[in-house]
Amino acid sequence: MKKREIKRSLVKLLAGACALTLLAGCGGSSKSSDSNYSMAMNSAGASYKSESAADVTENYEDMGFSDGMEVATTGKGGNESLSNTSASKRKLIKNVSMNVETQEYETLMTNLENRVKELGGYIQNLESYNGSSYNYNYNYKNGTISKRNASIVIRIPQQKLDDFVSTVSELSNVINRRESVEDVTLQYVDVKSHKESLQVEQARLLELLERAENLEDIITLENRLTNVRYQIESMESTLRTYDDLVDYSTVNLQITEVEVYTPVEEKKETNWERMTNGFVESLVDVKDDFVNFGIWFVVHLPYLVIWAIVITVIIVIIKKIRKKNKVKKEKGIANFQAPENSNPDTSTNNTQN
Repeated sequence: MKKREIKRSLVKLLAGACALTLLAGCGGSSKSSDSNYSMAMNSAGASYKSESAADVTENYEDMGFSDGMEVATTGKGGNESLSNTSASKRKLIKNVSMNVETQEYETLMTNLENRVKELGGYIQNLESYNGSSYNYNYNYKNGTISKRNASIVIRIPQQKLDDFVSTVSELSNVINRRESVEDVTLQYVDVKSHKESLQVEQARLLELLERAENLEDIITLENRLTNVRYQIESMESTLRTYDDLVDYSTVNLQITEVEVYTPVEEKKETNWERMTNGFVESLVDVKDDFVNFGIWFVVHLPYLVIWAIVITVIIVIIKKIRKKNKVKKEKGIANFQAPENSNPDTSTNNTQN
């Protein structure tokens, strides 16, 4: 018994030193043994393949570990577990997108931030524009210019999602709202079942590694154990991602500051209401046009003054040129008519003489 323990200890000590040397020679055997554990997992971890228990057990028996061998297998376990899952425990990922308008930008932003904290959520991403001229958005329908706008991604606990959406609707003018729900129960249950199966296999591999005496078997078991641990970590990461998406719903919020809200038609207007509303809107448009023109005039006044001076100078120069040309023309005509007028006088003087 002691000789056997000493032999096992020596084999384990030499395993690490000889692993790199013998790895190439044992590659074919390792590949053949490891092929019995082929696994395929899609991006969500829903697809998984494994050999039957009989095939896996047979390969372990070839290594000399046949007593009490149990291998975890997965077949339709995911679907069976799904059939036993109650509707209340289904994994649902909820997303909401909203486009809203406000006349009090800063007040709305402050109220939303406070409400998110009250509900236990957090702001994942925020992009805000301060309303500079190159970010203006002219609304041709009501003739107004948006001042500031923001794009926010908010994570809200799923149970409080309806409360947050109601708060946004009360504090702003909702232009568009879109909701989507994705059921990932099947993927979640399948990944969880595969992880549990691999954990059972990992425990069994550790037991077999303690009993291994052959260097080739030790290397094969260690390679398989590394592969199993890697897949377990990958599936745990997938499950954590699902849990986060399920527990915290995502709200994509687009906020625009405007002077006049975009009308949301709830009922058909009568002809009289259409005429009245149209007349009022026309008056508002005229007022806005005058205000916008006044603002534009004041903002561009320096340019207008410069252009006025330039145009005045050009006009003065043109007038002087025209006046000078006119004087030259008149002198030319006078010089041309002078000899003609002098001839009759000369003739008259000669006759008198």
